[in-house]
Amino acid sequence: MNMKKKILLAWSSGKDSAWALHVLRQQNQYEIAGLMTTLNAAFDRVAMHSTRRVLVELQAEAAGLPLIVAPIPWPCSNADYEAAMKLAEAFQKSDSAVATGGASIIFVHGHRTPRAFVLFHGLTNSPRQFSKLAATLSDSGDNVFVPRLPEHALRGATSSDLARLTAESLRDVANASIDIASGLGDTVVVLGVSLGGNEAAWTAQFRKVGRVVILAPALGLAHISTAVETPVMNLVLRVPNYSKKEGPDTLRPDRELGWSSHGVGQMLRLGAAIRRDADKHAPGARDIRVLVNAHDHTVNRQAIDELVEHWSAAGGHVAMYELADSLHLPHDIVDPDERTGNIKVVYPVLLALLYGSTPAANLGARVITPH
Repeated sequence: MNMKKKILLAWSSGKDSAWALHVLRQQNQYEIAGLMTTLNAAFDRVAMHSTRRVLVELQAEAAGLPLIVAPIPWPCSNADYEAAMKLAEAFQKSDSAVATGGASIIFVHGHRTPRAFVLFHGLTNSPRQFSKLAATLSDSGDNVFVPRLPEHALRGATSSDLARLTAESLRDVANASIDIASGLGDTVVVLGVSLGGNEAAWTAQFRKVGRVVILAPALGLAHISTAVETPVMNLVLRVPNYSKKEGPDTLRPDRELGWSSHGVGQMLRLGAAIRRDADKHAPGARDIRVLVNAHDHTVNRQAIDELVEHWSAAGGHVAMYELADSLHLPHDIVDPDERTGNIKVVYPVLLALLYGSTPAANLGARVITPH
């Protein structure tokens, strides 16, 4: 049986690219994995025809194909363009079945920058969770990479699809992302929230990077003692998967609302591997900053505190901060689409941590020691 070669179609949003798509489908020689376009990062429009992003996304949706976006700066040299295209092709091959708006985000300036930022999104979310923060960091002159995590933001997927998630696939994406970032900047700075916080914690433990900012890592579940968490995790992974599905968000097709018991179990497996290694070895990251939210009742603070204590005891440079309960912030403190969130409060704190400074006292975050 002959397998068709997968290709990406360069998409300008005009009639010629539409005709090319029609002809390729008529010839039936290739499997079209997605449409790739370049966007002017300054104006959020297609570089070729100045078409608005939202119209291109609707075109891709009508064609039934994922849209892979390579943002380029303006003005843009050919070197910038080539760097953006190379990165997009290298990592976004796995985005061939991605939902609209859920593809990995890459902001590059055509050359190595003083810092390269990697941002890891949370469970059931997508790189879009960090779209505004990534743009802010890029506007400051640094390269930014926001990878899509495995089994996330798939077209037509539900929370039950997260049952295919594995700790090994999460580990592999974390390592691949750091490898890419190492070529983008002189110093690699990492941030992750929730499941992405576990990815960031993995990086802090096992990779030699400059700085890691860990937000509410899902190392354990609230109200479950770390003393019994391992047997609970093993039980969850041994019994049949149970998925809690919620209605789709028509404004955010990149999200799988709900949860999967096996997906949560694999997330905890990754957290357990980090904690086991931290019991024996010092972290690889030079600077680690952990931010928790006093109003967050989703993650296990005991597990977070214990990891920070182990890192500190092993000689790691670790600082821990807490957002005040009075801010009434949700578990997801970074997504601009989170209805109960407040990025005007949170983003200044995150930027301070990412750039290596201590958040100002009036920002609502204080330095703490583990309980």
